[in-house]
Amino acid sequence: MKKRSNFIRKLLLVLSLGSLLVRPQTLPAQPLNFEIFSLGNGLKVYYQFQPGSKLTTVVFHFLGGQSLENPGQAGLAFLATRLMAEVTDEDRLSELLAAGVNLSAGSRADFCFIQMEGLTGHLDKTLGIVAAGLRTPLFSGPRIGRVRNSLKLEASREACRLVDSALICLRQQVFPGSPYGQSLYGREAELKSVSRKEIGHFYDSITNSGSLSLLVITDLEKKSLQEILTRHLSWVKNTPPVSGTRFQAAEPASKKVPDAGCGHYQGPPGAVVALGYLFPGELAETFPAAYLLEKIIGEGPGSMVWNLRQEEGLAYNLNTRLEILAGKILFVCYLETEKELATFSLFRLKETFSRLGQQGLDPEVVAAGRVIARNAYRRESFSRDNRLGFLSLVLAGGLSLDFYNSFLDSLDKKNPDQLNELVRATFSSERVYEVLIVRD
Repeated sequence: MKKRSNFIRKLLLVLSLGSLLVRPQTLPAQPLNFEIFSLGNGLKVYYQFQPGSKLTTVVFHFLGGQSLENPGQAGLAFLATRLMAEVTDEDRLSELLAAGVNLSAGSRADFCFIQMEGLTGHLDKTLGIVAAGLRTPLFSGPRIGRVRNSLKLEASREACRLVDSALICLRQQVFPGSPYGQSLYGREAELKSVSRKEIGHFYDSITNSGSLSLLVITDLEKKSLQEILTRHLSWVKNTPPVSGTRFQAAEPASKKVPDAGCGHYQGPPGAVVALGYLFPGELAETFPAAYLLEKIIGEGPGSMVWNLRQEEGLAYNLNTRLEILAGKILFVCYLETEKELATFSLFRLKETFSRLGQQGLDPEVVAAGRVIARNAYRRESFSRDNRLGFLSLVLAGGLSLDFYNSFLDSLDKKNPDQLNELVRATFSSERVYEVLIVRD
């Protein structure tokens, strides 16, 4: 009881300090809601009006991503999307650079994206350049080779990061045999074998109004934006999406997976522990509760796992996160520690979650955590990249725009009894996935 009382006091202290920090007028600076409209070809546009910014961000959001990769195609989604974003005409590329346009592309578990950002006054011209390249991408041998080499470099860097490697090995346990257990950047042998035909097939499968949608934050009025988008994107075909495989999660292993079972890490000496728990239930119902629980359990000083770092000194990097994979929410807690402390750190971390699953949460903790979660969501929403990223996850999970727009209200509706029911159904020793990596 003493430890629980200390946790509540810490959480309430963080809450009171957080309330002081966020009290200045936040709502006018934080447009949270999007609206939706469609172009004549069925292309959906998620639109957020931010007046006075003189800046427009456009995200081409493609459903599928890594989940569309077949065996032996690791990295295909990232490779194809990067190629789709390339501007092959040097004069047009110079125009984009001169206009100060930022262009990026990549792949995630269940979606791909191409994002462009620049001054609104140049939008008509710059969108025309990017859309023309997307309409007729050049999948030539030299370009494929150059992007492939870039991805090999990123994959090598990733393999030298303890946490990233542990997360890949954790996903391998949760969804064995699925693309989720591979690096987004692929592996050298599979990248080398990916053919131009496979890249073209992937491109055809995602460039239709069933798979592609636009996410736009701009100071342009909706009518003006519609005219520009229609002018440059009427070529997108109005066809249904190509559905990927809905992968099934495996039951957690009955015993700890040994270090040798995680061969992804290739970096210097170190140690990392990662635990994963799948939340049961439908995504739309569970997601707000999972978000709230993640903030209570791991949102910085005063959170439930923080004493493992602050008081027990078991970790120099300790954090929690949520991942959405195949319509399921995976709660992850990881810590980096000294090699000598790795086994004991794993034991203490599992013990912490097992106790949580047995005892649940006090109403005071839930009340304090709800405000922290709301403040965290608002703070994160100051960044338009975060707003677009969160909406991308929502859409990739098959959730509606109404779910996104009402997310804060959904947090308020989760009462202690509902949360404790989810806690007890999730955090038990029988439901844990675990990874331990120790390198001398």
